[in-house]
Amino acid sequence: MLSNNIITERLILRNMVQDHAKDVWEIWSNSENEKYMSDPVESLEEVVSICQNNNSNNNLTVATLKDTGEVIGTCCFGSTNKTDEWGFGYSIKQECWGKGYATEIVKAVIKFGHSLGITDFVAGCAIENTASGRVLEKCGMQLDGKGSFKQPKLNVVYEEHIYKLHID
Repeated sequence: MLSNNIITERLILRNMVQDHAKDVWEIWSNSENEKYMSDPVESLEEVVSICQNNNSNNNLTVATLKDTGEVIGTCCFGSTNKTDEWGFGYSIKQECWGKGYATEIVKAVIKFGHSLGITDFVAGCAIENTASGRVLEKCGMQLDGKGSFKQPKLNVVYEEHIYKLHID
């Protein structure tokens, strides 16, 4: 879990807690967001459980607007199997798409991770999810390879681009 919030120009990234469950469910259960999730949720009760079990290994956060406190997104980040590498993913409330919030979140996570000594960042997105690909590129990440993942709820296998960033 974060010991302090991550604050950006317009957002505050804070630990996801049970009080956020309904907002998180609204974002994650949206069919357009859920479409590209490799680990979709089945119910509000499942989201409540995830929020209750959020701990230092998870780094599950909500992104809230500074001025209103409205939850407009989620982000998960943390160590991969490699030393000094973080992986991350994010979701933005559909009515907030196209406003630069995803870019702001990703840049903040990279900056925060780098302040902790992380030098490598990795994220993947479905090839057809071009908006997320553009976000990662705007944040300095470069296409590093391809992979695939299964969206179990829809029983669809997506080809994905893997993006990486190395910061000295």
